[in-house]
Amino acid sequence: MKHESNIEKMINVLDTELSFETIYKKDYMPKEYEKEIRSANILLIPNENFRDKQGHFFPECTDEFFSFMKEQENENVKVDICISDEDFKKLELHADIVYVATMIVQWGVLPIVTGIISAYLYDKLKKSNKSPKETNTDVNVIVEKKGKSKMIHYQGSIDNFEKTMMTIDDTIFK
Repeated sequence: MKHESNIEKMINVLDTELSFETIYKKDYMPKEYEKEIRSANILLIPNENFRDKQGHFFPECTDEFFSFMKEQENENVKVDICISDEDFKKLELHADIVYVATMIVQWGVLPIVTGIISAYLYDKLKKSNKSPKETNTDVNVIVEKKGKSKMIHYQGSIDNFEKTMMTIDDTIFK
């Protein structure tokens, strides 16, 4: 059996009930920022309950990733995080895997988001002097298209991330 940090690439696509509308109704949704959050087509969302811990958690690099995403905003890409500052909690896993915050995106921006995530991962590796072939990532992207949602879970080398994600096309919604 391979250790999870040695997986070259694995991608799963699953149906999910999570959508932008269901997220807006979650208890972690900060009502005071609802108008601003509703204008985003990319939302970073917390993972609910982790192992024996109750609550809402983000991976340890989420603040860095969120800042990177905000720098990439333009007329087509509007990103926000779906939690208030006081409820933001990090979960540190201390692994050689780069965990990226779970996000929900509109179908039309998936290729752009994939490129942004890839750029972030390579930038992070450059700062730590690690190889993209030898460093893995774990990414969950929920894609919404016409009221239907699919969860794309990628686990594997950073080197394979972008090209693997680019194989996702319209057929995932058929």
